[in-house]
Amino acid sequence: MTITRPKTPLKQLDGFIAAAPDSRGDVSTRTGLKTKRGRHRSQVSVVLPDAVLSQLDAEAERRYMSRSALVTMLINQFLGDANS
Repeated sequence: MTITRPKTPLKQLDGFIAAAPDSRGDVSTRTGLKTKRGRHRSQVSVVLPDAVLSQLDAEAERRYMSRSALVTMLINQFLGDANS
């Protein structure tokens, strides 16, 4: 027995997708080695030892923060809040 899907007009779906704010590429665009997040932020990938990651996750949980928020906060503190 085959499964059939009802056919939806593609123009209607294309219009819906085109109306999404991130469909224009201004939220996240790939440039060289970085992925841009807005105008002044870039996404980076970091490799950490498992022990360090465990400590980082424990501290983030203790502070009720996400891992990303904690890393951003710690980097800003280390750099003297010059770029925040």
